[in-house]
Amino acid sequence: MLPDACSQQRSCEALEAVRFPILTFDEWQPGRPPGCRFNPDWLMPGESLVSMLWKFACANALSGDVLMRLMCPDADPLEGVIPLRSAIDLNELRRLLRLPVNVLRTSLLGRTPGDRYHASFRYCRQCAAHGYHSVLHQLAEEHRCAVHRQRLRTRCPQCRRQSPFMINSSVIEAPFRCVWCRSHFCYGRLPVRSTTPAMRRQDRLAIQERMLLRLGSDAPGVSNG
Repeated sequence: MLPDACSQQRSCEALEAVRFPILTFDEWQPGRPPGCRFNPDWLMPGESLVSMLWKFACANALSGDVLMRLMCPDADPLEGVIPLRSAIDLNELRRLLRLPVNVLRTSLLGRTPGDRYHASFRYCRQCAAHGYHSVLHQLAEEHRCAVHRQRLRTRCPQCRRQSPFMINSSVIEAPFRCVWCRSHFCYGRLPVRSTTPAMRRQDRLAIQERMLLRLGSDAPGVSNG
């Protein structure tokens, strides 16, 4: 087995046992496909929608193309969408993931006068090792991880290219990896995506506090601490 295929298999096995067949083109349906699920225990405070979809796709053996068509049937799966509240139907997303609307709303970036965010995927290498990406990481005013105090990065550690911060079939199929060379964003370790909390309670609280400070009234969805 090729190293990348092996790594992807092992990272998927880190999730709690959910093995479903990959859907065929005829099985695309509005809402969630039969048998698919998202365990709320996988959530971290302030988790971005990109991070949530990586877990959902991996746990349910959904290809990036199929998941894109389920979530955004009017979008080209290869072109994708930027994860903005104005670009994604929250009701459709709720039917797919079965998560509270306030959590999903918090997982998306807003677009109001003065909002500034990075168009490239921005990450903390230690958070990536926990299988976590925050909406905070994309805000232009944020320069360091709220938990690890590491400077946030945009370039791949290997090829030095930047991955786009968007949702498309290529991004979904490269969880916590560079879309160009498929290198992992973390320190050579596979993401830990399991039902066991990956961060200490005080770290989760630090994220919640930063979310409240940065997003104010948009932050009630950060209640999964």
